Amino acid sequence: VQSIHSDKTSNTSKIINTTTYNCTSMMTVASILISIVLVTIITKSCSSSALSRARSLETPQVKAIEGGETEHLDFWQNHEDLLQQAWKEWGKEQQENLPGLDDDTIVMDPNIVQRTHQLRDNPSMLLESAFQREFWSDEQIPNVYSCPSFLSPTGIRRLRQHLTASSQAKIPTRRPNGMNRYGLVLDDETQGGVSYPEMDNFRHWLVTDYVRPMARMLFPEWIGSHDDDENHYAFTIHYKKGEEQNNNNKNNTTKTDVQLKEHTDASVVTINININLPQEDADEEDYYEGSDLLFFNEDSGERHSIKFEPGMAVIHRGLHRHQALPIQKGERHQLIIWLFGRDGYVRILPYDKEEQLTVTERWSKDERETRRAQASTSLFEL
Repeated sequence: VQSIHSDKTSNTSKIINTTTYNCTSMMTVASILISIVLVTIITKSCSSSALSRARSLETPQVKAIEGGETEHLDFWQNHEDLLQQAWKEWGKEQQENLPGLDDDTIVMDPNIVQRTHQLRDNPSMLLESAFQREFWSDEQIPNVYSCPSFLSPTGIRRLRQHLTASSQAKIPTRRPNGMNRYGLVLDDETQGGVSYPEMDNFRHWLVTDYVRPMARMLFPEWIGSHDDDENHYAFTIHYKKGEEQNNNNKNNTTKTDVQLKEHTDASVVTINININLPQEDADEEDYYEGSDLLFFNEDSGERHSIKFEPGMAVIHRGLHRHQALPIQKGERHQLIIWLFGRDGYVRILPYDKEEQLTVTERWSKDERETRRAQASTSLFEL
């Protein structure tokens, strides 16, 4: 009896031990599978959390048509880090979907690219004078110049693809300035600005290789040092025919900007680029009428209008009073870049002739510009 009992006990122990082993193994496998699933979920959640959280925010409604620089400032300050991270994630997602903006020979007018490279390689007063005569027309107002074809139609189309995608990213974006309510801030240091590698690279090379040296060429008495134009602020604005604004009301609830009253800019030099496509290449929504630029002539006291054509660039001193007349039909899109010194410094007194930059200094890259570009590239690689 004892022998039988012992055998039964032994067999029972084996069954129990085997069952325990199998259960333990199954639990181990299940734990591993659960861990894998959880890690996958957490990884996906972390990789898109900033973008998802940014998209869940409710963008504050813009109203002020004057003095709107600090409108909803608390919102932009409180969400600054989240929005910057969201744009990084969005930029990675869109790498395969958006066209490149890194080839200046495609984005810029090819003739401007060629002449600019010549001046970079062999700067001279002769080449500079020829470049200015060929591309920058004097608008019969002191310190106002226009270039009829600054960006190529291909460049405009590519840039507009980026801007349209950015506008549709569902990430809150800040108003471009204190007067314009509709458009995008293109800046990696401004709260609420659009910032991802392709756009930031485009902005940096456009300013460093073209806008800054051209501004130094056209306004030598106002930019006599690299300290005068070391910083920039880029943004887009959008005018659309719609309900008329009440310019006597500082808080306006119309859904479009129709015009811009006379003002000055917080810059030493401003370049204003029309990024509508030429009529033969444009969609119906790109065609517009009206919306001329109007500049005040301080010498004569008169005002002079400029018909602002697609692809055209107008460059002027920031302190030169100007305005945008009402748009009569369609929509107009602009890219605007302000140049100014450190901490917003704007030069208001002219330099004497002997104090001005030489032609070589105007077209050479400052060491600080090179360092900023290198730092920006390193940041993107991270």
